[in-house]
Amino acid sequence: MAVIIRLQRVGKKNRPMFRIVAIEKSAAAKGKPIEVLGVYDPIKKTGQLNFEKYELWIKNGALVSDTMKSLYKKMLKNKKVENEIISAISSSSSSLS
Repeated sequence: MAVIIRLQRVGKKNRPMFRIVAIEKSAAAKGKPIEVLGVYDPIKKTGQLNFEKYELWIKNGALVSDTMKSLYKKMLKNKKVENEIISAISSSSSSLS
């Protein structure tokens, strides 16, 4: 049983949304996933990903689609930027006190 992490389209016509899922490689496009790891909105270009579950699946030997690899890099970069902003805000507010 080869498991792959890929995007699964959900949503309406002309309004795509994607689930980030761990699913059997041979499963249908609309097949039942083993686990939902997050969501991605290509119109707003936002998404949420459970990084811990993602990395756990990778450690267990799951393959990753090319699209998901590039999306993961973008999400990881955004997470680092958010963490830097939060730390900058908290350090500036603590210095004001």
